[in-house]
Amino acid sequence: MPVGSCEPLLILSTQCKLIPLIESRTQLMRVLDVRTVNAILLRHCNLFELAGPLSHVQKRGIAVYVSVDHIDGIHADNAGLHYLAHTLHVQGIVSSHPRTLALGKTLGLETIQRIFALDSTGMDAALESVDTTSVDLLDISPALAVPHVIAQLRGSRPFIASGLLQTTQQVHTVLRAGAVAVVVARDELWT
Repeated sequence: MPVGSCEPLLILSTQCKLIPLIESRTQLMRVLDVRTVNAILLRHCNLFELAGPLSHVQKRGIAVYVSVDHIDGIHADNAGLHYLAHTLHVQGIVSSHPRTLALGKTLGLETIQRIFALDSTGMDAALESVDTTSVDLLDISPALAVPHVIAQLRGSRPFIASGLLQTTQQVHTVLRAGAVAVVVARDELWT
């Protein structure tokens, strides 16, 4: 499966606005039973333990994204990102490091810059630092901050949101505020 064979997340999010966060082999196998899932995000897991099941996920047409700042087994350098793109055939990467995202873009990966919405000054500085030539989407974290920082996000890149979502109501609130999709860890929220 060549890099970029799935639709970009921005297009996929029009079909399904929930992106399961996968942190174990068990969760990865469970996501295969959820017919509405079209993208997943891998974090805090060992990619080499998931290589076999990942092929099943990709055969189902589910786009795979990797949080390269929080993954075991791969370093976010040229060799590691090349392996993700051309051996594991992931669709894209999430990182808070602009240099990593620029490198990922040169390898044909979709790139998502994670921004922590800790305070308004930091948020403004983070948004100003986004290199629009190497970043496709933003990932605003924690997701619960989105309704409070949406004014700062207007005019920036399209964004997903992740972190601290516990209920369906919170998910809907963040989506109504303007996120194109949300990353959810709790498997009861995957549908």
